[in-house]
Amino acid sequence: MITLKRVSKFYDTNTQVLRAVDFSLGKGDFFFVVGDSGAGKTTLLKLMSGEEKPSKGSVLLNGVADVSTDSRVIRSFRKRTGFVHQDFKLFLDRTVLENVSLPLYFGRAGTGIKRISLFGGSVKKVVLDAMKLVDLPEKMFNTKVGNLSGGERQRVAIARAIINRPDVLIADEPTGSLDHNHTWAIIDLFQKLNLKGMAIILATHDRDIVRKVRKPTAHLEKGVLRFDTREGACLF
Repeated sequence: MITLKRVSKFYDTNTQVLRAVDFSLGKGDFFFVVGDSGAGKTTLLKLMSGEEKPSKGSVLLNGVADVSTDSRVIRSFRKRTGFVHQDFKLFLDRTVLENVSLPLYFGRAGTGIKRISLFGGSVKKVVLDAMKLVDLPEKMFNTKVGNLSGGERQRVAIARAIINRPDVLIADEPTGSLDHNHTWAIIDLFQKLNLKGMAIILATHDRDIVRKVRKPTAHLEKGVLRFDTREGACLF
């Protein structure tokens, strides 16, 4: 689905974040991305989503279309991709409904889900379904996000990312603001989505998650990506 070929990323002449990275995420894959702070994990995820462009190399969709250069491919791909940002990127002055439903206005291009009407009760039902998946109570439906706790905001961000049932879910430290119980509820959700065919790539600092979930690991160090396909391997 997504292939990085010899991808390097510079933010200026003295700062090279990624060095000739080769990586491929296929249908139904589940990868952890690990590494120290500043190792380039967020940059790698943004390159895979089309949010960033490589300084060198190519980001390919299905081995052909170049996500990094073709604007039409980027638009199409983003409809099929859910992204959970580390800093949430929520609208604090808007309600949970308004935040979670936002992707619906761009169509539903994920795993067999058809476009739904934005009128009547359809949106409310889909939003409530997404909220239920991430353990957000219905009473928060019309609550402004600015009035929620950090953990609740994190769950709103995840609900928004999965509402379109995307083919690919890219998550940057998605459990960083959650307590132990909610962390494992979210990880269990990601595993269930993966079993349904959704590809998952998840950046984390949590060694316990990596060891217990037992999925292949990509380790970033000084811009270089190394892999360990042993289940539960923890290279950091």
